[in-house]
Amino acid sequence: MEESFLALEGDFTVRTGQTLSEYHKISEIPEKFDHLIKFLPNIPPSPHSEHDHEHMGNFTDYIHMLQAREQK
Repeated sequence: MEESFLALEGDFTVRTGQTLSEYHKISEIPEKFDHLIKFLPNIPPSPHSEHDHEHMGNFTDYIHMLQAREQK
């Protein structure tokens, strides 16, 4: 799952201090930041295959993995 997590692309915004940073690949997001602001992964075009549904079914796990990087 780690490999597919790091390969995920979309629009992601994190806040560190007073700075908002935008990323298009999860692999580019720092290991530590203050808050996850936007999590908008790319959704495969319709019609969706079984693989697409499995991939999209992991989005909840992926957002939790990113939130685990938040500095509390």
